[in-house]
Amino acid sequence: MRKLKILHPAPIKCLISLSLFLLTCTVGFSQKKFLEQEFQVESDNDNYTLDVSSDRYYSSGLAIRYRVLKDPTPRKWILLKIIRSYELNHRIFTPKKLYWTEIEELDRPYAGQLSVAASNEYFYKNNTYLKVKGELGWMGPALKTGKLQYNWHKIVNTHLPRAWEYEINNGPIINAYATYAKTMAVYEHIDVTSEANLALGTTFNHLKQEFIIRIGKFKPIQTSTQYNGVLGIENNRPANYECYFFVSPGIAYVAYDATIEGQLIGQSSIHTEERVPWVYQTRAGIMAGWTKFDLALLYYQRTKETTESTFHKCVGIRMARRF
Repeated sequence: MRKLKILHPAPIKCLISLSLFLLTCTVGFSQKKFLEQEFQVESDNDNYTLDVSSDRYYSSGLAIRYRVLKDPTPRKWILLKIIRSYELNHRIFTPKKLYWTEIEELDRPYAGQLSVAASNEYFYKNNTYLKVKGELGWMGPALKTGKLQYNWHKIVNTHLPRAWEYEINNGPIINAYATYAKTMAVYEHIDVTSEANLALGTTFNHLKQEFIIRIGKFKPIQTSTQYNGVLGIENNRPANYECYFFVSPGIAYVAYDATIEGQLIGQSSIHTEERVPWVYQTRAGIMAGWTKFDLALLYYQRTKETTESTFHKCVGIRMARRF
């Protein structure tokens, strides 16, 4: 009978020692490791309001973002961190009624956009936030957005768009954006933040001012889901949870909107409308965040953007996963 071979105690001790060493190193590494990357998806659609008849104006939008933590400047006593973002955007704009066929009926032009963007977000210790973003892309019939929307609506058996031949003509998207926010007051379960937004370029030119009121369990804006500032915290940090309701009334002065008035660069469009310079918007929603994941449900309502249109509402869903 073949004898069972018994390992010498020395190799077993070495194997156990090596396993304990690797486990110790792994635990130590995980304790020091920070979350440095994030993948984010945001979808806006007025059909999310559960009103199938409200597919109009800002009809839908999709943004896919990759965000990464960058090394902050040496002035760490002022600047906590910098986050770099890269994103892909697709937006669709339509009139109030998709079944309209005559140009005289349309109260807003059809428009389709596809763009890429890059941004830097600066988080400061004094509850201050700054974001600068550049966007490049294209808007017009070359994107075949009308065909895409028509086929999708045919699949889901809803109203078919009938007048994409009148969409805004081809032209480039070259935009720059800036967002500045600062928390003005903080109480136990409520705070107020002032947010200003500026857009300049070939597509959008506007200035917005909002006041964001948060109610619930929230963190300071430099580590909160409000401005996606969770990157940079420890990977295994316990009790990193927040859940709050917010409402944000605001006003915007719109100096130019190519999705309404036509392109600055390129041929004139067959159909354009007259913009309304002052637009009032209210945002509201619920945000919940954990160490590696967050979810936001957002509601938007805007007053009319053209002289012929009416108010508009839509819902946005945003999800993020950090690693």
